[in-house]
Amino acid sequence: MNKKSLRIIGIVLFLFGTFLFVYIGALSIWGEIEASFFNSALRSDQPLKGLRCPAFITSNEIGKVSKEFINISEKSVDLEVRTYISDGYVTLLNEIIRKFTLAPGESEIVEVPFTEEDAAYKRIIMVRMHQMKRYSFPYQNASCGVVLINIPFITGTQFLIIAISLAAVCSVGGIVLWKVNAKPIIWKRSKIFKAMIFLLSTAIILTIFSLLNYWGIAIIITVIWLLMGTGMIWQFSTTSRKKDVPEIED
Repeated sequence: MNKKSLRIIGIVLFLFGTFLFVYIGALSIWGEIEASFFNSALRSDQPLKGLRCPAFITSNEIGKVSKEFINISEKSVDLEVRTYISDGYVTLLNEIIRKFTLAPGESEIVEVPFTEEDAAYKRIIMVRMHQMKRYSFPYQNASCGVVLINIPFITGTQFLIIAISLAAVCSVGGIVLWKVNAKPIIWKRSKIFKAMIFLLSTAIILTIFSLLNYWGIAIIITVIWLLMGTGMIWQFSTTSRKKDVPEIED
């Protein structure tokens, strides 16, 4: 197999891996955006921090949303936490109310389970947890969106690990394969290599921010990635295909 063919394979692997990174990030952003409008009639000045929610669950998996509440005041507090979960549709929801007493310095973890049956339109499980106002605890709420992946034999966490690992192997391996077979590195090939590095870096950063629920920043990075990707495709399509530089064979 000649070097040109190996470079093409490298580009294909690189594009697959990079698109897979963006796909993971886009799914996570989509879930969070949808959930931000769920049960949103009441708004708090500050969000309920520390809400833990998986980014994905798969078919037949039981997921859970959780939040730890700590009483840092000097008095006991009778706390009430209301959690709302979509019930197959955006307009239908399940309400779970937890009431408990926290002594000074005591903590309590509230966990609420959910399954694929709760996913709105069999796509996204939407959750919003409300911390009702009690003494030193102000009223706060926060939401999260969990994307349903229709794969029955692995968990959402396993799906995420497999997808990220595959994306990393394909994208990095594709760049290495392309670079090894791109000698001599002329000016046009140097520009392409730098564009590939930037495109992959942006895709990885997008995935990280989306999984950390900074979806506002992730959306901006997505726009940058799309513009950069469009420019790279244009560069490939307009670059002369003539063999203007002889290949160096090992």
